Amino acid sequence: MIRNMKFKSLFVAASVSLLMGSTIGCSTNEGSSASTKPSASVAPAASTGATATTAPQEDPKIELTVWAAPNGTYKPGQKAGDWFKEDLLPEWNKLHPNVKVNIELIPFDGINEKVTTAIASKSAPNVFLDYPGRTLAYGQMGALASLESIIPPTDLAQVKKSADMMKMVSVGGTVVTLPYYSTQLGLILNKSLWKEAGAEKLLPQDEFRTWTPDQFKAALKAVANKDKGVYGLTLFALNEQGDQIYNNIISGYGAKLFNADYTKYTAGDSPETEKALAFFKSLVDEGLVTPHPETLTSTNALDYWKQRKNGMAVASAAHSDIIKNGLKDGSVSGPNEYMYVNFPSTTPGQAALKSEIGFGVVFKNTDAVKEEWAKKFLYWSVKDNVIFQTAMKSFDPLGKAPAWTETDPELQFLAKLSTKTKEWPVIDPGWGIKGYPEMRAAMFPEIQKLFIGMSTPKQTIDTISQKFNATIAKYNK
Repeated sequence: MIRNMKFKSLFVAASVSLLMGSTIGCSTNEGSSASTKPSASVAPAASTGATATTAPQEDPKIELTVWAAPNGTYKPGQKAGDWFKEDLLPEWNKLHPNVKVNIELIPFDGINEKVTTAIASKSAPNVFLDYPGRTLAYGQMGALASLESIIPPTDLAQVKKSADMMKMVSVGGTVVTLPYYSTQLGLILNKSLWKEAGAEKLLPQDEFRTWTPDQFKAALKAVANKDKGVYGLTLFALNEQGDQIYNNIISGYGAKLFNADYTKYTAGDSPETEKALAFFKSLVDEGLVTPHPETLTSTNALDYWKQRKNGMAVASAAHSDIIKNGLKDGSVSGPNEYMYVNFPSTTPGQAALKSEIGFGVVFKNTDAVKEEWAKKFLYWSVKDNVIFQTAMKSFDPLGKAPAWTETDPELQFLAKLSTKTKEWPVIDPGWGIKGYPEMRAAMFPEIQKLFIGMSTPKQTIDTISQKFNATIAKYNK
C-alpha cells in the first residue's frame, strides 16, 4: 500500500491511526527495560566499540533537541504524544542526567513544512521521532545521518538482505531510520460467525494463517446470508481509502506495484493484477460482500464489522481494543471472538505482508558529539525501552514479541507475523512516490466502474496504469 504524509491520516481513520493515536490501557511495565540500566553507552557494544574491560566514562554535558509527531498514548487519559515528556524523558534523565533532552511535539498540521524550513535554515532538531513516510524525504535532501553505526551487524545484515525493508528505512542504500519499529496489518475476523455457521474449519489452519484466494472465497461464502444482511467482507470504493485492500490483494497475487526507483507503476504490466481485479468482481457478483461497494466507504466497513454485518475488516493491533472496549460499552455487538489472519495469496503457505517498518531519524550535525548522542537517544528510545513499544504498539521485526502483547494470544500472533518480513514479500508502501494523493484520487472511480460493470478488469488496470504513470511523469520532469 502506498501512502504519503497527507493521506496517512485518512488511512489511519480506516485502520492504522487507531494504532498510533488511540488510548490504550495502563501498562504494567513502568520505565525502561532491564537492558537500559545506567551506563556510559546506550547503544549496543557491537556498534560502539565498547568492551568488557572499557572503564565507564562520564557523559558529556550537552543538550539535544528532539521533535516528535504526536502519536500514541501510554496511560489512560493522556493526549496523543504526551508520553514522550511525561514518561519517556524521565527515564532517560535517570540514565543520563548530563545529556539534557528537550522534546517538542510538532502538530501534524504543517509538520512537513516546519521540518523542511528548519532544514533550509540549518536549525533542524537533533532527532525527529516520526515515520519514514515523511522522514525519508529529508534523507533525499541529504539532511539525515546514517544510523548504521548503531545497528548491530547481524541486524543490519538482515535488513540489507531484504529489498522490501530497505525501501522503507534507507536512502541511497544507507539506513537512515531505525528498523526496530513496525506496524503489522492484516484482516481481523469474527470467528464467532464461522463457528455459528459450522464453518470454522474453513479459516486458515496453518501456523501463520495463510490462505489462497479460493480458500478465502469459500470462507466468505460460508457466512454470507443475504436474508440476514450478513456478508463475509465489505469492499468499498466511494473514496480513495479503498486502495488499501485492493493493493494488498494485488500484491498477494504476485504483482509488484512499482519499480525499484518509483519511476513507473508496474502493476499494470503483470497479468496477475487483472486476475486480482477479476477476483474482486467475482466477490461482488456472487453476493459474498456487502452489496453496492461503489457506494460504501471505509467507515461503513468498520461499522458493519462492529455490528456483525460482515465477517472481517482490514485491521491493526489496535482493533483488538476496539472489540474489548466496544463489547463493554455496547458499541460492538457480540459475540465477537476475534482472530487475525493474512490477506489471501496465490503462493500457498505464504502471504504478502502489510508491514510498515521504521521510526525515528537523526539530522546531520557539525557537532560530532551531539550527533553521536542523538543516535544513542534514538536507539534507546525505539529499541531499548518498553515505554515506547507500549505507547506506540510497536512490533520489532528483528526481535521478540514486545511486552504489551503478552496477555493476548492474537497480538502475540501479529508479533510473530511481523518477523516474517525477513522472508516473505512486503507490500510496497510507496513512501518514495511523488504525487500519490493524485493517484489515489484517480484509482477509486475506476474501481467503481469495475463493480458496476462499466469496465472489465483489463480495462480497469489499463486505465489506472495510464493515470498513475502520467502522474509520476509529471512529478519527475
